[in-house]
Amino acid sequence: MSVRIKVKRAVRRQAALASVVVPAGEGPQWWQSAVGRAHAAEAQRRLVSDKDPVAAQALLDPLLDSPVASRAWTVTAEVRERSGDPAAALAAARTAVEVEPTFAARVTHARLALAVGDPDEADAAVTALVDTRPRNKAGVLAVLTVLRESDHGEVRRFRSNLLTWGLAGYDDEINAVHAELDLVAAEDLDATLLDVTDRVRRALPVVARALDRRREWARLADYADLRVAVGGSISQRRAVALELRRAAARALTAGYTGPAQRLAGQALARHPDDPFARETWLNATDQLAVARDGWGAPALVGGRGFEPRERTVLAALAQSPPHTSGGYATRTHGILTGLQGLGWDVEAVTRPGFPYDRWSKSDPRRVADRDDVDGIGYHRVLGDAVPGPWPQYPLTSYVDGYAAALAQHARRHRPELLHASSFHVNGLAARQAAARLGIPYVYEMRGLEDLMKVSRDPAFSASDRQRFLDTVELASCEGAARVFVITEALRREMAARGVPEEKLVVLPNGVHTHLFEPRERDAALEAELGLQGTTVIGYAGGLVDYEGHELLLEAVAALQSRRTDFRLVVVGDGPHEATVRATADRLGLADAVIFTGRVPHDEVGRYLSLFDITPFPRLPLPVCELISPIKPFESMAMGKAVVVSSVAALTEIVADGTTGLVFEKGSAADLARVLERLLDDADLRAKLGDSARTWVRNERDWSSLVEVLATSYDEILGRRSS
Repeated sequence: MSVRIKVKRAVRRQAALASVVVPAGEGPQWWQSAVGRAHAAEAQRRLVSDKDPVAAQALLDPLLDSPVASRAWTVTAEVRERSGDPAAALAAARTAVEVEPTFAARVTHARLALAVGDPDEADAAVTALVDTRPRNKAGVLAVLTVLRESDHGEVRRFRSNLLTWGLAGYDDEINAVHAELDLVAAEDLDATLLDVTDRVRRALPVVARALDRRREWARLADYADLRVAVGGSISQRRAVALELRRAAARALTAGYTGPAQRLAGQALARHPDDPFARETWLNATDQLAVARDGWGAPALVGGRGFEPRERTVLAALAQSPPHTSGGYATRTHGILTGLQGLGWDVEAVTRPGFPYDRWSKSDPRRVADRDDVDGIGYHRVLGDAVPGPWPQYPLTSYVDGYAAALAQHARRHRPELLHASSFHVNGLAARQAAARLGIPYVYEMRGLEDLMKVSRDPAFSASDRQRFLDTVELASCEGAARVFVITEALRREMAARGVPEEKLVVLPNGVHTHLFEPRERDAALEAELGLQGTTVIGYAGGLVDYEGHELLLEAVAALQSRRTDFRLVVVGDGPHEATVRATADRLGLADAVIFTGRVPHDEVGRYLSLFDITPFPRLPLPVCELISPIKPFESMAMGKAVVVSSVAALTEIVADGTTGLVFEKGSAADLARVLERLLDDADLRAKLGDSARTWVRNERDWSSLVEVLATSYDEILGRRSS
């Protein structure tokens, strides 16, 4: 064995064991390449096996400008995809191809371009991949996997290329891809299923992938039931089990709990040792049982063992600062600090496992049992927990443990009542703990999970998951002395669902106005972005599908056709970013729109200072009609001219022509009309901004909003509010 080979193997072992990165530029290039490949391989292992994107990226960062930069950028694309940032993943894949169009880089770029890119980029990426000769069978199969998302023409062209390259023997695999494409597009699914079953060897994996893509999970479960034989090699059985398990997981996430249970059971029949299939089966089985049997009232125990302290409350929360900073955490901290300002002694307990239950198993971070933020104590229910999943099934066991923790903290804190905030695990645990302690509880509904699901899939309203959610959310409300809801629209909805109207109280979103004061325009940032002399339409927040960003871009395109005195600045990122950017490209808005991506939290205020108009173009969907965001309150507190769509939750906030302007929901033309009115009238912008700030200070500052809570608490406890 040559010295060079021995050294390369030693380098790989060192990288895997010690993760020591040799700086770029040190040693001969073959040495740097060997080190780089070893670290890239170790990064990929950490991403896939350890599910640790942070550690993986730490290994990759020093390689992004090295002899193996293309490989490093390719794995970086996978890291960003796993981290839930598909737009950044696609950008990394583009860079990998630009640095060096290796086969692996082309595969990753084509796959991501098909998933989140625009059609032109996807076509070009697939064409380049199909024309690149694979080195081995694994490469051929990788291309065919990508082509499952393409079309028959590219598959036929790849077959022709394989023959030209002298790579034969893939007829079965190519026929399977053609069959999957046929099934995905089939109008007569029954006939196509029969045809595919006849012409494809081992058709079940093909059918599983296609019906999963079509969201035909019940149909897939029926098909798999007819093919109950578990013969074949171990690898063949596991290949079938893997496809069924993946379909089961997606069915469960989408709310199709019955089909998910059946598919997970079918996967286990073929691969009994698959822990992921077993988890899906257990979760689905538990949800079906709760929906079928209901949720019984907890036994009244009494004998709480403590004397409650006056004006003391303990909150049960899904999450909290300092570990999250989104709308839920912002509202939580606003309410609790507002109560504190009224003289209430407030502490909180977060759900079991938070924040570990959203971190990867290898995440090195550790949290304390308690965080103090602005005088509020946030307690954690962790035990000996380490980062990783914390299953909420069986739900009875999870709730029992949560309720026991709440009761333990209550005996120490001695509250007069418990206050649980969305979702149902908090409500059910508070209900059980309150019964055990002999004190009342209230339930605060900040939203409903089913609203988001129905907005994206109307069929969800008839799903097994919907029945489960109805059961547990109504059970959370049933024992509560009051049910606080975030909007008047949600109050009407919950009354229609069966919550007694006398229990329902609106506690709207708000803001600490002293934290969002009007500020001078940041001249340095204005110059950096090239915004001098322009009116700025600005959006700062998450890029999520229901927010209506494409509608906003269509309105901007209409305005751009007749004027150039404005710019749209979009601050933030999110799962819908790739679609939003692609829409801007399609509409030719390169000169009108600036995307900043995510910016540091302490920098957001600089961008907000530049905004003259702040639109919130939420779409006419159930989640938007019933649930209000916090961001409009922040913009109003800063004296901005706010524009909102006419969904019910937003028209509760903005009085058209007084504290902002309202446009017809779903209409890009009407949004353009309203925006143009503000672009033409600086005095109107100033007037609306001043009125908005005055209204928010008087009506939506947390210091006054929480008086609704304090008054309700006093009524529940049988005393007049002071």
